[in-house]
Amino acid sequence: MIATLGPAGSNHHRIATGTMGRSEKDVLLVADFQTALDAVSTGSADEILVCAAHPDCGMVVGRGQFALGLRLRKVFIAESAPLAILSRRDVEQPRSIALHPATRDYTDLSAWDEVIPVTSTVAAAEGLRTGAWDSALTFLRYRSEDLLVTRQIGAPTDAWIVLGP
Repeated sequence: MIATLGPAGSNHHRIATGTMGRSEKDVLLVADFQTALDAVSTGSADEILVCAAHPDCGMVVGRGQFALGLRLRKVFIAESAPLAILSRRDVEQPRSIALHPATRDYTDLSAWDEVIPVTSTVAAAEGLRTGAWDSALTFLRYRSEDLLVTRQIGAPTDAWIVLGP
């Protein structure tokens, strides 16, 4: 079992099931990496998948190796899903934007007055749909009649790390 960040549809989930070819039943989706480390320590999972661009990567690798005795088992490069800044059609001048902290430096955000960190690019899109903020840096696939593409970001290429026994 490999533990990685959810929710379903996140890049971590997509890499685990797509690029790595893991079945859904072999992937434990967690809300944060401390939960992934806890899952390994209790035997609920035996590996952790983390994107090197994630702000918690250093913590995962450090605690994984030195607190749990895990080792780097695999490091690979994979293209993430295409990203874009989507904005609500009903907002003439978007002022707030939500994003996952790992994507903060992917583009200039000076046009927005408020930058709101959220737990995932999926959460950014969900809040955008409900009107919690005006824009979101999220997956391009979430564009819709109500959500316009303000700026295309593209598909980042990231390093991915698997820790295991």
